[in-house]
Amino acid sequence: MNALIVDDHEIVRDGMSLLLKDAFPIESILFAADGREAIQKATNFPVDLVLVDLSMPNGLDGFSALPELRKLVPKGKIIVFSMYDEIAYQKKAFDLGADGFLVKNLKSDAIIKSIDQVLRGKKVANEQVWESDVEGEVWETPFSPREQETFILTLKGYTQKNIAQTMNISIRTVENHRRSISKKLGTTNKHEWLEYAEKHQMLEMY
Repeated sequence: MNALIVDDHEIVRDGMSLLLKDAFPIESILFAADGREAIQKATNFPVDLVLVDLSMPNGLDGFSALPELRKLVPKGKIIVFSMYDEIAYQKKAFDLGADGFLVKNLKSDAIIKSIDQVLRGKKVANEQVWESDVEGEVWETPFSPREQETFILTLKGYTQKNIAQTMNISIRTVENHRRSISKKLGTTNKHEWLEYAEKHQMLEMY
């Protein structure tokens, strides 16, 4: 398998390269510091997997490069690997041709598992997999992995103290997660939270 890692930080490129080589049958890895260089590499070399950052201030950004990369890698897999986890970014990435969306704060084993699922034909957003529904649409999680765990535990009746102990985080962090969840869902009403969770079968995840 030939991979292309697109990120403007060398340390990220090197770290992801080691991770891929350790987990997958990699034949070669190409590197690019921005979208324009990535397009050039994908034009000149066969690529099976692309990992691309969104924010690359000194060159063509990931969103701008995605459509052309999709054309150049029609049978390969393209995964956005970003520090941003907002649902708007995820939706735009999928609309532009991405097969997966991962946040950079995921642990190594979660990254490997998610990449493996994408390679198997799944659509992955922050560790969670969804199949296309009958209308061909894909649901993208609005939450980071830790927010999602907080969300589910809250709906299962855990107090802030219980959640903090279970997740090994501070109560203040739990409060921040809940505040972020409320902002992303547009409501603090727990009944509406529950309706959202049931609609997307999220209670079955934990």
